[in-house]
Amino acid sequence: MSDTQDEIFQAFIVAILQQTEPLPAAVQSEFNQTDETCTVTDILRLTKLHPPLLAAYKNNRVWLKKHSSQRSKGLDVLPDAESEINNTTNIETDNSASDISDLTNLPEIIDRIEAKVQPRGFKTFLGKILQAKDSVQASRDTILVLM
Repeated sequence: MSDTQDEIFQAFIVAILQQTEPLPAAVQSEFNQTDETCTVTDILRLTKLHPPLLAAYKNNRVWLKKHSSQRSKGLDVLPDAESEINNTTNIETDNSASDISDLTNLPEIIDRIEAKVQPRGFKTFLGKILQAKDSVQASRDTILVLM
């Protein structure tokens, strides 16, 4: 699978994760009819079924395109550690809940997905999310457990 395909699958997985409510029944039904043999064409078709999913997917693709080129150049895409050290007003909280406010650190989410996906590949990982009764919750249960 090429880097572009990986980015499409990553953007889609994160878009599912970022949904604030379960998918409508008709959309979930379409998800359930798609398995780990899905293609990029399937992903693009699924994103178009639910406007909030499509919007999140597009935002994630833009972010991934921008930051993957920086990563491939060896540039650090994470915030400056010095500014975080100097910011004493920011108290970190446990990030184990599946509250949507936990989903703001896209670099960390992407890193966690890549770590979980590495042995089996994106299609297998995504196949499990697509086959769940509630793909939004399944994505959170799968990804946020690691955070």
